[in-house]
Amino acid sequence: MANIFQGESKLAQCVREWDIQLRISEWVDTDVFAEVFDFKNISYEEEQSYRKEIKKAKKAIRKLLAEHGLSLREIPSSTDNRKVLTAYPEYNRDPLHNERILAVVDDAINYCCALKLTYSPSYHDSEEHIFHPQYMRICNGRHYVYGVYENEEENRGIPFVTLPIDRIVAANKTRDVDYKPGNAEEYERQMLNVLGASPNFQYPEVMDVVLRTHNSKVHKLLLSKPLHHSVREITPCSDEHPGELILQVQRSIELNNWILHYGVGVEVVSPAELRANIASVVSRMNSYYSENE
Repeated sequence: MANIFQGESKLAQCVREWDIQLRISEWVDTDVFAEVFDFKNISYEEEQSYRKEIKKAKKAIRKLLAEHGLSLREIPSSTDNRKVLTAYPEYNRDPLHNERILAVVDDAINYCCALKLTYSPSYHDSEEHIFHPQYMRICNGRHYVYGVYENEEENRGIPFVTLPIDRIVAANKTRDVDYKPGNAEEYERQMLNVLGASPNFQYPEVMDVVLRTHNSKVHKLLLSKPLHHSVREITPCSDEHPGELILQVQRSIELNNWILHYGVGVEVVSPAELRANIASVVSRMNSYYSENE
């Protein structure tokens, strides 16, 4: 689906302006757009065109919010009963943050622009960077952008860094930084054996992971909606006999989490290190529910 923030059409301009006004104001009256788009100094036809797109933009925002289970708030104006005041949801003043950032990042990749961005890692306060976005990907419903920092030291010696879109606080295209392009084929190669959002550059080796399935429904699910494109069946699963599957991936936290996600339905057969790791986590979890406590 097209990003409603993207492009230079009047509709996209109006969407972006609605978003700005809704984030900075308690309530928005459409009169504010007369000054934003300078109605006094444009033709009547141009003004009417903008007014039309302002209405369309509001509908587009309302529709996108609905897809997130949210809605715009509206009340009659106290000064003019013909007007309606509009606001974002009461407890979410920036509900379309990800869509807005995605539009900027996508444009930067398409038009080969570096970004000046504010990034907020989970473990400390936000930080400022010049970042060259080169590739985007969705993993488990979360958007990620891949690229390199302008400052080589910030790249920590790895080919590229991975940033979740929802942790980018703000992003603006630069005009005076020479863009460093990436290679889509190289990204595809690096991600080929990855289960998760980012390659394991410390341990890039690919391992054969053999899983024993103790539930036919889980077995079929792992084949119809595989954890990874390399998943294949070794032994079918039935009510009388467990099945086995194999996949070739790098080690990762996401791999461990996916295995644990299926609970008693999946057992790691090999490699031994992964089996021991999962067993250790299960043992700790079991201790949380010990009847002796």
